[in-house]
Amino acid sequence: MHWTALTAPLTLGSLLTLSACNGLSATAPAPAAAAPPPGVTQIDSGQPPRNQCRADAAQFLVGSAWGADTLAQALAAAGADRARMLRPDSMVTKEYMAGRLNVVVDAAGRVVRVNCG
Repeated sequence: MHWTALTAPLTLGSLLTLSACNGLSATAPAPAAAAPPPGVTQIDSGQPPRNQCRADAAQFLVGSAWGADTLAQALAAAGADRARMLRPDSMVTKEYMAGRLNVVVDAAGRVVRVNCG
């Protein structure tokens, strides 16, 4: 009887300790979706990827002021799969994507470069 009196509290204590180690909780919030990097605006063509980009066709934007529809104009002119606008403080990925058009804007809001990749 003495053995049973000691075993029950030890077993119960072990079970409580193990249940406390469970890191998952029913009330844990879902992880938030990753926000886009600050300073980058990107749009997609909405078409299947063709891996094409003709930056020369969008060079007419160099020197112009950035506007709400500038990126859409650049995307259409270059025939690219996607386009992104990059500001001086933009954090960007460095992978080369043949179908992506980069529109680089200076601190004053003027387009200074248009290139693919």
